[in-house]
Amino acid sequence: MKTNGVELAKASAQVQESIAGFLAFEFLRARVKNVPTLKVLNVDPPILTAPMFLSAKECEELERAAFGGGSGGEDVGEMASGDGPGPASGLSSMKKADLVQCCEERGLDASGTVAVLRDRLKEFNTNYESGGGGGAQSAATPSAGGGEANVDAFRTSNPDALVNASSRPEAVNQLLKRLNYLFPDCVEEFESPSARKENKMWGIEVVAEAYKSSENVRASHAAYEQHEAVEKHYQVRANCKFFLNDSNNGGEITFPALPGLSVKPEKGMALIMFPSTAASLLDPRAATSRNAHDGPTTLNSVDVLIRGATPKILTEEEAAVERKIRHEQEKERARLMAIPRSERRKMGKDEDRPKNSRKKRDAQ
Repeated sequence: MKTNGVELAKASAQVQESIAGFLAFEFLRARVKNVPTLKVLNVDPPILTAPMFLSAKECEELERAAFGGGSGGEDVGEMASGDGPGPASGLSSMKKADLVQCCEERGLDASGTVAVLRDRLKEFNTNYESGGGGGAQSAATPSAGGGEANVDAFRTSNPDALVNASSRPEAVNQLLKRLNYLFPDCVEEFESPSARKENKMWGIEVVAEAYKSSENVRASHAAYEQHEAVEKHYQVRANCKFFLNDSNNGGEITFPALPGLSVKPEKGMALIMFPSTAASLLDPRAATSRNAHDGPTTLNSVDVLIRGATPKILTEEEAAVERKIRHEQEKERARLMAIPRSERRKMGKDEDRPKNSRKKRDAQ
């Protein structure tokens, strides 16, 4: 695509229909034609931006609610050490999906084996109990270039100030309305969807992130591998990042699989990505990383993860029943196709009764 993307509102109707149809078929249905500022930076995988998705006032309101302060993130350090998630318990019995979730909630690197994740959380617990705090500031993770990465970042999942229906700011309600307009099938309440337990197709999660790091952050995925998504019963289908302030000193979002493409934080802009396909399979091309940020202020953003329930995995017994039903249906279809067309036209729903047999029915 062009350097600054293609504005869909100014594109031809054929281009608009093509983008909308591709998203609906391969990723997630979206009303892309009705967002005036929407730009397409990349078609496959889809990378979209929407400048001025949030007003300056809404950005400030979200920033105050999520981080307790105004622009600049002066209170981030206190929040990370006092209000972040506490130590994780029951590590020995946790599955990998649970360990990954615990790491993400505490701002830790969520990649690696089960043993690596457990050791990382144990170190976090040790630092927490020794007074290091519960935020990501005390959890250094290696970057792609070595050393430490994102040691000054703070991330919290589903912060109460943003998801509590009785106390969340009006800016959150407006944001959800706009997202529901963009993704009409998806945005509901702040719950994890479960295909088996809750029979709930869609759910959303909010992640507040304050970023101030002098190191590049290595690539990461918002979605899960197939086996993890099956365990969780849901997959991240869309990741919508909303920048709450500007940056003139780095901090761009980059895409390792798409060399040359980067998105600079711009106040009020929405960055929309699709980390998994319509089949709930992780798309490695949508992985993101971050450039170093050397500015005096903290880059604040809010991510809304749209999560869809994964298809139900059948047991062997259920699969056998399904195969038997399909086999019987195919046999019945073959039997009917063997009947001459003239005879099939005379057959009603009951199959044994011709359509034009009113006299016979009256006689009965």
